[in-house]
Amino acid sequence: MRQFLLRLTGQTSVFLGFILTMGLIAPMHPKLEAKLFTRGGGFGNTYQRIPEFKQKLQNEGIELLFLGSSTCYRGIDPVSFEDKLDMTTFNLCSSSQALSNSSRMLGWLHSNTSRTQAVIFDVYPALWNSSGMECAQDIGTNHNSAFDWTIASIAASSNDPFTVLNSLYFGSKTLRGIPSRFPSPNNGDDYRGLGFTYSNQPATPPLDCQPNTVSMSATQRDALSCIIQSCEEQGIQLLLVNPPQLCEEVFEKPEVMKGLPWIEGNDWPLAKVDTLYYDDHHLRGVGAELYSEWLAGQVESFLESDDGGGL
Repeated sequence: MRQFLLRLTGQTSVFLGFILTMGLIAPMHPKLEAKLFTRGGGFGNTYQRIPEFKQKLQNEGIELLFLGSSTCYRGIDPVSFEDKLDMTTFNLCSSSQALSNSSRMLGWLHSNTSRTQAVIFDVYPALWNSSGMECAQDIGTNHNSAFDWTIASIAASSNDPFTVLNSLYFGSKTLRGIPSRFPSPNNGDDYRGLGFTYSNQPATPPLDCQPNTVSMSATQRDALSCIIQSCEEQGIQLLLVNPPQLCEEVFEKPEVMKGLPWIEGNDWPLAKVDTLYYDDHHLRGVGAELYSEWLAGQVESFLESDDGGGL
C-alpha cells in the first residue's frame, strides 16, 4: 500500500510538473497554446464586458444590474435605462448564463462597495434545467484577470477539470504580463458598451413554432433561492423578466419564483413581430432598442410604486 501511494504521488507530481511547464511555454508558441488550451473567442463580447463592468463598479458604482443569458445581452440596452431612470446601469449577461452562474456573479457585488439598488434577472425558461457549463467555460477563459475569486468560482462550479485548468492558465498569463488576444467575432455584432451587444443579423424567416414544455431543475431552483437570499441580505430589489420570444416556452412558474416581481416580456406590444428577431428568441439590434425602451418604462413603474405590485 505504501509503495502504491508513493508511486501515485510520484506520477501526480510528474503530471502537474508537465502541466506547469506547458503553461509556462505555451504563451510563447501560439500553435502549441491552441492545441493545449481553449483559446478565448470574441463571440458574446465577454472579454470586453467583464473588464468594463469591474471598472465601472469600482469607479462609479452600479445602481441597476442585469443578469441573464444571450436574450439579455443582445436584447437589453442599458442606455435606455440610464436615460429614463437616471441610474447607473450595466448589462452583465453572458452566453447561456444559468441561474447557477448568475448566483456566483453576484459575488462581485459582495466584494466591492456597491451602490446597487436593483438586479434584474432575464430568466429565459429554456435554461431552467441547464448545467451552466457553457457559461462557466465562457467566463473562465474570456478574461484578462490575474486572479478573480468570482471567475474562479464560476469555473470551479463546472466540475470540469479542463475548464478549471483553462481559467487558471489564462489568469496566470495576465499575472505574468502576457494578456490574451481575443479575435473580433465576424458575425455582424457590434459591442456598444455597458455590456450590450447590438446584432446586425438579418431577420428570421417565417417560423413554425412547436410547443416546448420546460421545468426548473433542483440545481437552478437552489441557485435562485441563494440569489433571493443574497439580494435580501444586501438590501437589493430583485426583479424577474421573462424575455420576449417568437416561440414561447411553455411552463408553470416554479414555487421559488412565486411572490417575486415578474415582468412578462411577451406582453411587449411588438413581441410577435418576426422582423425584429434573427431567430425564435434573439432580438436583432433594432428590436432590442425598441424592447429596451418598453422594459425601462415597466421597471420605472415598478420602482416608483409603493409596494412593487402590479407587475
